[in-house]
Amino acid sequence: MAYKDLERRKASLHAYYLAHREQWKASGRAWYLAHRGEVNGHQRVYNQRMFAEALLILGSMCACPGCGMDEPLFLTIDHIHGRPKGSRKDALKEAKASGWDKSKFQMLCWNCNMAKSNRGFCPVHQTDPGQRNGHSPTSDAQLSLLPLMADT
Repeated sequence: MAYKDLERRKASLHAYYLAHREQWKASGRAWYLAHRGEVNGHQRVYNQRMFAEALLILGSMCACPGCGMDEPLFLTIDHIHGRPKGSRKDALKEAKASGWDKSKFQMLCWNCNMAKSNRGFCPVHQTDPGQRNGHSPTSDAQLSLLPLMADT
């Protein structure tokens, strides 16, 4: 098929879609509802395979110094420098799309990930904020709250 024919075919399909959009959507929705279990099963297997790949490449242990959690059920993928503003994508998909870039993503256990997210570092495994690794950016404002937290 010549290139001109391909462009004409694409334009024709697009025009058809625009003219029959509601029928097209209803047909797709009906198919999804009839095959929902199958689709969800495939998606679950795909996500499990991607997470296993992440464990192999990013490490199968929490990257927080002193933590050592290695139970895969408790590990999560962390954006080292924080999630981009306005991003609501799945970290697993972002990490895979970046080629598993270790300068952007790391494995953390859920507790260390939440502590890093809320405090900028893990207060359990990094008692001295000066010892935190480069993977835990913290603002001076957050550091100034540390003496207040120690009193509680």
